[in-house]
Amino acid sequence: MKHALALDIGGTKIAAAIVSETGALIQRAQCPTLPAEGAEAVLGRAIALGRRVMSASPASAPVAAGVGTGGQVDVADGHIIYATPLLPRWSGLPLRQRLEEAWGLPVQVENDVNAAGLGESTHGAGRGQRHLLCVAVGTGIGGAIVLDGRIYHGATGLAGHLGHLSIDAIRGRRCGCGGIGCVEMYASGPAIEAAWVKQVGPRRTRQWLACEPKEVTVAKIAALAAGADEGSAPARQLLGQAGGYLGQAIASLLNVLDPQLVVIGGGVAQAGEPFFAGIRQAVRERAMPSVQQTPIVPAALGPDAALVGAAMAAFQRLQAGI
Repeated sequence: MKHALALDIGGTKIAAAIVSETGALIQRAQCPTLPAEGAEAVLGRAIALGRRVMSASPASAPVAAGVGTGGQVDVADGHIIYATPLLPRWSGLPLRQRLEEAWGLPVQVENDVNAAGLGESTHGAGRGQRHLLCVAVGTGIGGAIVLDGRIYHGATGLAGHLGHLSIDAIRGRRCGCGGIGCVEMYASGPAIEAAWVKQVGPRRTRQWLACEPKEVTVAKIAALAAGADEGSAPARQLLGQAGGYLGQAIASLLNVLDPQLVVIGGGVAQAGEPFFAGIRQAVRERAMPSVQQTPIVPAALGPDAALVGAAMAAFQRLQAGI
């Protein structure tokens, strides 16, 4: 049984684990990212965390390492093409080279959402499926395209940025990417929370959610939607509306990619059935007949998805002899 060292580097925390070929996590640890200290400090913590989990499981020595990280990755040489402000000064970092020098292992670097998609494809909700679309809905919206069991990166590593697929290019909202009508502006966590405050207002927010408008979260809206109290129906309607926006984008991708399965993960996916019902309804209304019934399911691996997927990417690189 072979093992890989896996790291998931995000804006808040760095997680590490030893992962077997079967997707089992043998050892794990985490530490805060503290991105404000700069890229070199973050890299140092990642290297030290990897060493810690390797030393804690000497019987499961890794043959390779895989890393999922925020940002756009050049998978050919493992450097960071571009990173969001959540990881300042991360752009341009030769991540694979630095980690290989530190650990003495072959390293594969992937975007974190791509890594999560590969994890769900191999050992999660998409186990056994060769063609998969994975969507991560949280503060933003990201995606991973798995074709014939491997991540599709595109020409520059940008493939999978589902959140910037426009659903209203004429009258839509302006997105931070510069586009108009990006689905991220309608179905992400902040978009749902802003829509609640706009549609319901401060008084009913205090009455129904027992919080101030600035304290509204998707989790609170979902908890209200799951009950039968006053305000439950508007909560379900709002979550269904957000799901419908996301479903419009997914319908277009189904028409183009024809995957066997769509997996929805991220914090907003915990909103439950009203959100998923909105997605499925929009797909039935907008996708071509042959893909209207494509299964759309919740992710199964939770926060471990990127760790599992990063390890699987490392194994795939070894198998390819790269």
